[in-house]
Amino acid sequence: MKINNILLLLVFCMASISCKKVTEQIPGSIITPQNFYKTASDADNAINGCYDALQSSPTNMELWGDGRADLLAATDRSGSTDLQVASGNVSSNSGYASWSALYGGINRCNSVIKNVPGINDAALDGRRDRIMGEAYFLRALFYFYLARTFENAPLILAPYENLSADFYPATSNRAAIFAQIESDLKTAEPLVPDLPFGNTLENKGKTTKAAIRSLMADLYLWQKKYREAADAAELVINSPARYSLVAGASFGSVFTAKNATESILELQFNYSYQEGNNNGLTDLFLPLGGTITAGNLRYQPSAALLAALPANDNRASATYKNTGTTPAPFRDPNITYIAKYPGTTVGNVLYMDANFIIYRLAEIILFRAEALNELGQFDDAKKLLNQIRTRAGIGNTTATTQAELRLEIETERFRELAYEGKRYYDLVRTGRYAAVTGNTDANWLRWPLPAGEITRNRNLVQNEGY
Repeated sequence: MKINNILLLLVFCMASISCKKVTEQIPGSIITPQNFYKTASDADNAINGCYDALQSSPTNMELWGDGRADLLAATDRSGSTDLQVASGNVSSNSGYASWSALYGGINRCNSVIKNVPGINDAALDGRRDRIMGEAYFLRALFYFYLARTFENAPLILAPYENLSADFYPATSNRAAIFAQIESDLKTAEPLVPDLPFGNTLENKGKTTKAAIRSLMADLYLWQKKYREAADAAELVINSPARYSLVAGASFGSVFTAKNATESILELQFNYSYQEGNNNGLTDLFLPLGGTITAGNLRYQPSAALLAALPANDNRASATYKNTGTTPAPFRDPNITYIAKYPGTTVGNVLYMDANFIIYRLAEIILFRAEALNELGQFDDAKKLLNQIRTRAGIGNTTATTQAELRLEIETERFRELAYEGKRYYDLVRTGRYAAVTGNTDANWLRWPLPAGEITRNRNLVQNEGY
């Protein structure tokens, strides 16, 4: 397993050389937890490193959540790994079956959780709790992606700082990981304010109380704790941060303008800054360039999505587009492509700096609608669903029973959240995967553990069927 160690001491002991206290001889130039975590600035840098790890993962976060389902179609430019994701038959050797970035982030969070409390700097007193809350939330978020995708994964709660650590952790099951996530979120919630920062960019791009509660609602739906899910979602809907849906005619601005009024948590990219041009979804989804450098069109919208989201839906033009008979700035005419990650064009250069949205208000409204429907509060659930449908311009639902409304909410999530990394997870957690996709292999309800990790860690057991 690839772990981002803060400290790695390699001790070579020859038979003729005494090894006594070699590990105590640490050159002053080596950064260790003991000599790094000294000031408030160190704490700031450490938590920012956790976000940096999160920022490295938008491609996997999207494809884990939407691949193997009914949203993505292959193209004549799809490579073998892309074909696997589109078809559902994913190999453990797939480049997308990798969790190293997530465990790197978890290790950074573990380091913050262990070491920031010991910093003796008065300048940290006003933000120590918030930084700790951020670390607990981010660790929970990393593990939420792992547990939903792989089902079984090592649960590591201490940083790798020396050679006494366990470098061969065994896997924990989804229930155990979910229990740890819930614990982390409950620890984080009181530590982080509604609006912790003084600007919109940070309040949308970093941890807030609403982000924590959004993840809580999501987790509770997986656990079928519908009362808790409904309550967590309601707190987000009524947050002092005052999130609001953008107007239907402006739906596309959620993805082009960034950090819209309904945005709760987005991975931030900006080509003007270092590492701000690496959201690979732009390359995967956009067509080949003509008058600009553009994408590689590895995936296209599925027939199911095109049928579910006709052109008269306000969301359609922001979700997919067609290059038309005059394709500029793209190369080829009549290409339908996924449009939610447009990037920024400057001159003839396309930068891959679209934000990746993790949570926004529309999803939280649908979370609460789903939870209330499962609790038998049909009328209240229906009103919430109709908020989303009205914004989309498609009118109120005609559902008259709990079962009908359950399917309507599922379909609305399909339309609303397409290509935001939600569909596969939805179908797995509701038990509807086989019925919707036609993929009846039960092993496809989880991804294979990465083959390379199985080779490196003798205590990992591959998921059944891989």
